[in-house]
Amino acid sequence: MPGLAEFSSYVYIGSLELLSVARGEHVRPLPSSVVKNVTTVVRILLGAVFLFSCAGKIADPAGFAAIVTNYQLLPAPLVTITAVVFPWIEAVCGLALVFGRFEKGAALLVSLMMVVFTGLILYNGYRGLNIACGCFSLSAKAPSNIAVNTLRNLSILAAGAWVLFFPKHPRLTSAR
Repeated sequence: MPGLAEFSSYVYIGSLELLSVARGEHVRPLPSSVVKNVTTVVRILLGAVFLFSCAGKIADPAGFAAIVTNYQLLPAPLVTITAVVFPWIEAVCGLALVFGRFEKGAALLVSLMMVVFTGLILYNGYRGLNIACGCFSLSAKAPSNIAVNTLRNLSILAAGAWVLFFPKHPRLTSAR
């Protein structure tokens, strides 16, 4: 079975360059179709996650407002605005990712949301508040697992970063 070094390559992503370590061996470039296909799958799955996440929130803004209230961070008028507007932002990002339109902007917003959500989960854990995150369920009584929620958010952040930084048509070169 071939080793990882055999499949590694130089991948240029804007000004970001990922270098492979080949120890002087000839390295075959990673086929651009592999990167493109993986990026497409990650983009569509990420969009589907956000569409699934926003559906219940759009259908029941009052239930989502109860969860936002539990975070104890926003005044009542902002809770209502957040509960009504935020799910639609998730929906637009999800649609953009699924259909491949404005996916870089959507991936940036999704990544920023994941950074904020992860921070909120950790902050509430620090404060001793074990509340439902409101990510996929509107049950304000649902138990929360800070470690699981954090790992899930970091995985979604990684997917958003992948879509953001890997181009649709990557430029690949072989090692010298």
